Order: sequence, then structure tokens, then C-alpha cells
Amino acid sequence: MRDLMDSSFDSFDLSRPILRAIESRGYTTPTRIQEDTIPLILNGKDVLGCAQTGTGKTAAFALPAIQQLLANEDDASHSLRVLVLAPTRELAVQINECFEAYSRHTNVRQTVIHGGVGSIPQIQRLRKGMDIVVATPGRLLDLLAQGHVHLDDVQLLVVDEADMMLDMGFIDDVSKIVNSANNRKQTLLFSATLPEEILSVADQWLNTPKTVNVEPDAIPIHLIKQSVIYVENINKDLLLIQYLFATPRARTLIFVRTKKDAERVAKNINLVNLDALPLHGNKSQGRRRKAIDAFKSNEAPILVATDVAARGLDFENISHVINYSLPEYPEFYIHRVGRTGRAGAKGEAISLCASHERYYLQQIEALARITLTVKQWNFDDFGKFPQLERAHQKRKNTQRPQGANKDSETLDHEEPEQSGWVKGKKKKRKKKKKRQSRVITMDDINPKAAHNKAAGKFSPKKRSLD
Repeated sequence: MRDLMDSSFDSFDLSRPILRAIESRGYTTPTRIQEDTIPLILNGKDVLGCAQTGTGKTAAFALPAIQQLLANEDDASHSLRVLVLAPTRELAVQINECFEAYSRHTNVRQTVIHGGVGSIPQIQRLRKGMDIVVATPGRLLDLLAQGHVHLDDVQLLVVDEADMMLDMGFIDDVSKIVNSANNRKQTLLFSATLPEEILSVADQWLNTPKTVNVEPDAIPIHLIKQSVIYVENINKDLLLIQYLFATPRARTLIFVRTKKDAERVAKNINLVNLDALPLHGNKSQGRRRKAIDAFKSNEAPILVATDVAARGLDFENISHVINYSLPEYPEFYIHRVGRTGRAGAKGEAISLCASHERYYLQQIEALARITLTVKQWNFDDFGKFPQLERAHQKRKNTQRPQGANKDSETLDHEEPEQSGWVKGKKKKRKKKKKRQSRVITMDDINPKAAHNKAAGKFSPKKRSLD
């Protein structure tokens, strides 16, 4: 294996337009996964790659894929020849942006298709002819069933984040797509981990593959300052707010376990005038895209995300990663923490551990072969944070009714202060009014009496001669 310090992208014999695109992005030296993978792909080998986010994995298959298309420039039909499968919409968009950047000086066409948006614009782009399509499995199967996509000409198939496909239940859909692209010459499969299930499908999809394994230690989690605070769930929100105010930081990524937690935690952070946005699977594609763009532009320097929504997304200059909830799978901890401390920059990761999460903490320490530093935090000392007090008092004043008089204001101050945190309680259902039953009278029982009563009701009134 060549030394990375002595290698450059020129050594891969890439076309000049691709090298120009690489130079414009400021890259000079390939990463380990690129150094090991690009030559194999250019030689037509199937590859099973194990690498995590931030290792340059996307460029490792995007660069040789574009090079192979340029080598067959005689084919001007722009038929679908490179198909990339990604588990989430955000990851599919990110991969497509990578292909666009590296093929900007060529005639290669690419597009992305995914759910969450209308399919008509995607169908219109496909009709124009695309060399590269990046897709999520669900939307691609829909368009296949409708006859808008044909995989007969696919030469290179890439399955990215295969273990996440497995976790999200997409493996069966991916298998259908793999079987439909039965004329392909080359298959690449990339995964952050290699469990038995992934190795099993790799045996079915790949033909005598070459394995490239970039160990998790390639992400220097041992060089990241890591600590844990023992705190119960009921106090996590207050501790988190105080930590955000007290800690000098840049972009901050907070990981939670559920979609409801993402919404609730982000709302509580915004209540004290800190800018935070939630990111999870229930968000529409437009809102998810806005949240990602706002976080990248520092418009909202705090992002509260679930593992599934943030998986595979590459964010730069993250100074702090906060594990609001510890992950159930210890591998996810490495994925989370590895997002900070990149490119030699300092990073810090802090975990909030409740008593029921101690087991997950033990599993994390065993996998990463580290012992997290236990940090003490006096989260009851509210007075140490004047910014938090002012923001909380400002919020109280804005919630007071405009027409309240001075007497009512004094009464408001005498009442015990209520917490502003959103605790995720279920909304109380309004009690439905019971229908009152009609009282049955003798008129109902005696039809003749009822008839006489009705007749008298509508009969003209008698008038006297006076």
C-alpha cells in the first residue's frame, strides 16, 4: 500500500476534468478509503467497503464511477449506467451533490430521486436521459413499477450505508432492485459496520469482492474529550440548557432517541432564546432540507437530531456532540462522536446518562475501549447563569395578558413559578356532552291524545266578536 503522504489524485490516472473539480474543492491527498478503493473500482472489481461518515467514502466511489463514464464517451444516449442506492433522502441529496461537484466539467448527467416530494419533476428529468441516478429504494421501486425507470443498461450498482438499510427494513426492497439490474458488470457495497446479515447479502450480490476495511479508530475518538454526567431524565432538559449557556462552543449536534424527543428538546432550547432546529424522519423534505442548510450556515447553530435522520450527513466544524440519550447500539456512539474533532480540530463529546442507561454506557466503553470521565454538574444552581434567568423572565413577561392590571400583576408574582419546559404530556381530551334523553309523556303513549294536541297546536285561534 502506498504512503498517503506521498500519494495524490494524479496517481489514479483520472481524467483532467475530474482532477480540475478535485482541485477546485481544495483536496490534494486522498484518504485511506479512497487510496484503497479507487484503483479496485477502476479495475472493475466488486468491493465490500467498511467505512464511516467523514472518511471520504462518497468520493471513493463517485470519482471512479465518473471516470468509467468518461471512458465510454462514444455512448451519447445518456442512458442510466450508474445507480446509487441510499437509505435516506438527505443522504441521497448529499451523494448527488458530490457527483455534481466532481462532474461539473464534463457532460455527465445525474439526478436524485426520493420520496417526500412530488414525483412528476423527477420523472421529467429521467425522460431527458441521465447517466447517474442516486435514489432511495422506495421511490425507485415506485417509478420502476410505473415504467418510468429501466435498469437494463446499469453497469455499476452502488449500495451505500447497507447496515442502515438493514436497520430500517429496506433490505428486501434493495434485493428487488439488485435483481432488476441483472446486466450490471460491477457492484459496490459500503457499510459502517459488517454484521452477519450484511456479510450474507454481500455473498449474494457481489462477485468475489475485494474487502476494504477502515477501522473505527480511523476516526480519532480517543483524541476527543469525552465525559459523562449522571442525571435522571426529569432533569436532563435543565442541565442541557445550562450546559449550552455555560460552554463556549461552535456548532453543536444533540442526539436524541425518538422523534418526539427531538421536537421537545429543540422547543425547550428555543424557549430560552437559543436557536435550535429538530431533524427527524417525520419532517417534510422541505423542512428537513431547511434545517440542514440553516445548521451548515450557522443560522441555527444547534441541531437536535435522531440517529436515522443524521446518519451519513457530513457536517463540518462541529465543536460539541451531546448525547441527550445514550444509543442502544454502541456502534452508534462512535458514529455520533466521530462528527467532532475532525481534521485535527479539537472536539468534545458529553453524554447525559440516566440510571436506566448505565447498561448502554458499559457497552460503549467496552466497544471503544475507553472509560468516560465522570463529570459533576450542579444543575440545581440556577443563579450562576444570568443569561438563562433573563431569558426565562423575558418569556414570562411576554406571556402576561396585555390587559392585566397592577393588582393582577402582584398576584401573578405571588403565585408559585411554573416550569416552562415541554414535558411531552398527552393532550387532555375534551369530555363529550351526553345526549339528554327525551322524557316520555302520556301523549307519546296515547296516539289519539297526541293527535288532538298537534291539531290544536296548529288550529287558528278563536276570535270574539268584541
